[in-house]
Parts: sequence; C-alpha cells; structure tokens
Amino acid sequence: MKHASNSLLAYWGLRFAFGLSFLVHGGVRLPKLQAFAKGMSAQFQETFLAGLPSLAMAYVIPIAEVCIALSILAGGKFIRWGAFAGCVLMGVLMTGTSLLEKWDLLPSQLIHLLVFYLILHNPHTPGAGRLEATSKAS
Repeated sequence: MKHASNSLLAYWGLRFAFGLSFLVHGGVRLPKLQAFAKGMSAQFQETFLAGLPSLAMAYVIPIAEVCIALSILAGGKFIRWGAFAGCVLMGVLMTGTSLLEKWDLLPSQLIHLLVFYLILHNPHTPGAGRLEATSKAS
C-alpha cells in the first residue's frame, strides 16, 4: 500500500489501542482468575444471580475479553465477529452493573460499547455494509 488515508490510519489506530487495552484488561485477570471470579460472584449474593450463574460468568468474562481483543487485533473477518461479541459482552456487563446498581460503572461500559459499535460499523471493517448492499439489491 503506497498511501494510507487518514481514515484508514485512524481506524487502525483505534483498533490497535482499543484491542490492546481490552487484551490487558482481561489478561491481567487470568493469573488470578479464581480470586477474581469468587470476588465478582460475591457481589451478586443478594441478587437472583447468586451462586453458580454469577460465578460461571465471572470465569467467562476475562477469557471472553482476551478472545475479543485478539480478534480485534488479528484483523480480517475476525474484527467483525470480535466487535459483535464485544457488544454482546457489554450488554451482559451492563445488565450486571444495573442489577448491582453500580451506576458509576455504566458510563465506562457505554463508552466500550460505542467503540465496539464504531469498529463494527466502520467501512474499513471487512463485511461492513454487506447487509445494506444486499438489501438494496432486493
């Protein structure tokens, strides 16, 4: 590639910085996964997610974060599905946050959701616009 547009460089920069941040966010929890899961699960003791549901999800979250980050960083068709999985994960996290009434955490989660949306919706993401093109042809 001779010349990358500012739009493409901005996209690559966003993917790199966000993917790296998400990778570290999940990655630092992996060595202490059991303690993290037990601590997170304990917060849900007064909710209908007490016990196994919250414990299982607490084990999944850091692994999901690492997998999503790697897909965002890897590129190609992985970006699309990683960004979609990130949106789903943010929805799950925001549900838990709301259940715990930790309203101070929601803005950060909404920002993460917005970045996943921007990556997913970006014309540089492989597969972006495919549905729109298919609908126009119909």
